[in-house]
Amino acid sequence: MGKIGEYLKSAIKQIIGNGYRTAMTMLGIVIGIAAVIAVVALGNGMSAYVTNSLNDIAGNYGIISLDSSKTTERFTREDISNIEDALPDIKGVSPNLSMYGKLAGRKETFEANITGASVAYENAMSNGIVKGSYFNRQQVESGARVCVMLLDDARHLFGTEDAIGLETDITVNGKTATYTVVGLRDNMNEMYAFLMEGQDYFCQVEVPYTAAGADFDYNTTEFTNLMLFDDQSTLSDSVETAKNMLINAHGLRGTSALSAYSMADFTDELDSVLGYAESFLLLVSVISLVVGGIGVMNIMLVSVTERTREIGIRKSIGASTGAIMTQFLAESAILTLLGGIVGIVLGIAAAYIICSLIGFDVIITPTSVLGAAFFSVLIGLFFGIYPARKAALMKPIDALRL
Repeated sequence: MGKIGEYLKSAIKQIIGNGYRTAMTMLGIVIGIAAVIAVVALGNGMSAYVTNSLNDIAGNYGIISLDSSKTTERFTREDISNIEDALPDIKGVSPNLSMYGKLAGRKETFEANITGASVAYENAMSNGIVKGSYFNRQQVESGARVCVMLLDDARHLFGTEDAIGLETDITVNGKTATYTVVGLRDNMNEMYAFLMEGQDYFCQVEVPYTAAGADFDYNTTEFTNLMLFDDQSTLSDSVETAKNMLINAHGLRGTSALSAYSMADFTDELDSVLGYAESFLLLVSVISLVVGGIGVMNIMLVSVTERTREIGIRKSIGASTGAIMTQFLAESAILTLLGGIVGIVLGIAAAYIICSLIGFDVIITPTSVLGAAFFSVLIGLFFGIYPARKAALMKPIDALRL
């Protein structure tokens, strides 16, 4: 421990004694480490933001579909009941009648996407009901003309968000029916607003699929796709189970007529894509660290040249090759560690500033900080080996002669 302390003391003395050169040498390491910390923090923040936003927009659901060109089979209401009986812990299964039409209120008329669904569709998005309630099972079974829309849609259609009990005319394929608003969802998140920016205002409305079928001539006894709602942690397994049940029920084993996809699968794929992008940016940052490491090696070589006589004297009075090598490696490691610490501080500060401007959460893990510090020391040791070895292998007579 005494020798190590001497090596560290000597290394620190040399670093402090050449302050300007030390600062310039550390610059490359500082920039590289700061870039690594900032990239990791931004990558984590962006991944969390995009994933949460997609879950807010789309919710946790899976879609099971039939390819009409490959089979004449269709899903039925009995299929829905069988899936819900076999998977009692899921949030429900719903047909999805997606229609394009118009929505008219007492203030204005807008283009709209009309979704015919069951009570389970309440779970389609995370923006829950904030006024009134979702239509219930009895209203679905009776084909009641009731609907659910966004707060923003109510404001545009009626001029107020107090729209429970107000009526709207829904027009699809030239046919019009009057529906009563029974529930209002919270507005969509910022990502949805960004995706819709620059487009004409477009409404979203949900109605019982039985009512939509009766009013707009859609089949409500047979379907080509179903939506299954569940928690994200069990969604993929539930969709797979339901898929196998439907394949067996309709004799589709060995065909490609039935497909299934869940938002959990999409989120995983998106995380993978974001991971590749983050890895690329991280690689660019590491390259700057390597450049900084080369700078450290060059400065250490200059230091060896300047201290040739000192090395000769130390070796002539008994300093071992290992001792000389350890001293120069200590200088190199301390130099890059200091640069790493400064880089970590600057990287965290940059991450907070950039994330606050963009609107991401700052996610900095202890692992990334400790990893950056360790990597900076590793850079110093790696690029310090050649100068340290050159110093250690000097012959005392040759060193003293210079």
